[in-house]
Amino acid sequence: MRENRYYPELFKRGKICDLEIKNRIVREPMGTELGNPDGSPSWASLKAYGEAADGGPGIVFMDNAGVTQFHHVGLSIASDPYIGPLSILAKTIKQHGAVPGLQIVHPGRDAAFVAGDEVISASEVQWEPWYEAGGAVPRALTIDEIHSFVEYFGDAAKRAQRAGFEIVDVHAACGVLLSNFLSPLNNTRNDLYGGSLHNRMRFLMEVIRNIKKKCPTLPLSVRLSGCDFEPGGITIDETVEVVKACEAEGVDVINLTWGSHAEVINAAGLLSEHGANHVDMAVKIKEAVDIPVMLCGGIYTPEIGEKLLEDGVCDYVGIGKPALADPFWAKKAKEGRSEDIRPCIGCVVGCLDRGMLSGGVVQCAVNPRLFKYDSDRFPLAEEAKRVAVIGAGPGGCEAALTLKKRGHDVTLYDKRFVGGTLKEASVPTYKYDVWRLAEYYRVQLEKAGIDVVHQEATAETIAAGSFDACIVAAGARPRVLDFPGSDSDNVVYAMDFLADKCKTDAEKVTVVGGGIVGAEIALMLAEDFDKDVTLTTRQDRFFIDGCMGIAYMVRLKAAGVNVRTRSTLVAVEEGNPVFAAPKGRETLESDLVVLSPGFVPNEALRDDIESACDTEVILVGDAKAPRMIMDAVHEGYIAALNL
Repeated sequence: MRENRYYPELFKRGKICDLEIKNRIVREPMGTELGNPDGSPSWASLKAYGEAADGGPGIVFMDNAGVTQFHHVGLSIASDPYIGPLSILAKTIKQHGAVPGLQIVHPGRDAAFVAGDEVISASEVQWEPWYEAGGAVPRALTIDEIHSFVEYFGDAAKRAQRAGFEIVDVHAACGVLLSNFLSPLNNTRNDLYGGSLHNRMRFLMEVIRNIKKKCPTLPLSVRLSGCDFEPGGITIDETVEVVKACEAEGVDVINLTWGSHAEVINAAGLLSEHGANHVDMAVKIKEAVDIPVMLCGGIYTPEIGEKLLEDGVCDYVGIGKPALADPFWAKKAKEGRSEDIRPCIGCVVGCLDRGMLSGGVVQCAVNPRLFKYDSDRFPLAEEAKRVAVIGAGPGGCEAALTLKKRGHDVTLYDKRFVGGTLKEASVPTYKYDVWRLAEYYRVQLEKAGIDVVHQEATAETIAAGSFDACIVAAGARPRVLDFPGSDSDNVVYAMDFLADKCKTDAEKVTVVGGGIVGAEIALMLAEDFDKDVTLTTRQDRFFIDGCMGIAYMVRLKAAGVNVRTRSTLVAVEEGNPVFAAPKGRETLESDLVVLSPGFVPNEALRDDIESACDTEVILVGDAKAPRMIMDAVHEGYIAALNL
């Protein structure tokens, strides 16, 4: 086999038992919700599995499959009638050039997380925020039920083998049933399945033995959280002992991940600097066993994966969210086109918040075409038009590229640079991948031959250009506050502060506004610059929607940021902000006041253009309503499809 000239380690042939793997890239399982309501695969499932294999990884795991019949976001392998439909999936993966793998699971405590209807665990313990949000407390399994589940897992593995899957992965990570037993936090039993680590891993060991008995030739993988980061939960030292026991029982490969679905910061790599997650702990796992180790988490680029393999941290690299952003991640890497890989930005908005957590089909913030198999993704236009796009942020760039692929003549305007406010959004070190999206768009615009006109486009510009249509993606404007002392020397607006990389000599800083921008500035000042920071909000509590909001709340608390709710800024007097608070007027001593009052849409430009000419105008992204990157990208794509 000729060595790949770009990433020789990534594309080195591998072997698990007698199973040959064409490269070292594994498409890790993530629920898609593409299947039918009974858990059988749909036509969309088949297309998704084929596309995943076409993308170039050596092994394709996709959805996980439930070992009993219940509702969750994946598939089912709970009984023999599922063998036939699942065999089509296995054949599809193989025919498209990858090894077909299947992960088998019961979500346990996490059934509450995915709106499941069978919430069970080692003990009656639930993650407190889920409980407070209405999540059910799990029912503790009896010993007889544990014995039944051991058989369920073994039977599921046998069905998977009969269906043609060539490797099975037992999910025992991230808060699912088997990991509930491993966790001293979730397992408070005082019988043979609780207490010591030996007892807590008993369930998993019995599952492994049952599978090995029923499927002696089937390569077996076990997915484990190296550390789940839940206080009192699974630690790396205990996981080292678990992987040794797994190897002793005949497991053929360890599939290593991090965190839990409850502990979202480390499970999804939120608010972490770009790069593979927790390499130091991964090394401990690799050194503990002789069997191969798969590693996932934070492997956003081929360069990161190549380095992990070069350094001997793992034997295979797993991609999950990056494969949603670009299903052809591996293929593009093999061809030396890493600049063409649409980058995952780690936002978890599409895949988790609006995907698994919503009960809908998994989406991706930066890939509006993910799993869209019901129509041509770039249908040629019946009539080529001259189209102006105003704003080279994510919405404008996505619109311009889509228009070009459909055959339209595109002119893209931006008075600054490609990326727009992604520049300010990427200032925190843990959001570097946001700027990678801007770089991706810059390269793709160049390759598509779309020139960016660096001038402010006005209604007169559009009228003079005789355009047939115009997409306005000019973003939103910062909301301006009017209060006594707003012109004080130590008062600065958030976007200006971010544009200056948050440089300040101030020691005491008050950040006014509890949204994402305010939270990010407060966190940066506290963590990176060791400032004394107070974050204020007018709301009854600090709250940002979704997983990222939970991550911010946890990190702000850990960083020592003082969060003050129900506080409305009314003035700045002698440099100090004055608030209307529940107990009356309160003044905070501050060296610097950063205003983050939110944004207002830029609808006026659309109205001006419509008044100046007959050009069709479509408003997208923050220009329409300030929201997320996902909204801008998807609306830009949809607008371009409808012209």
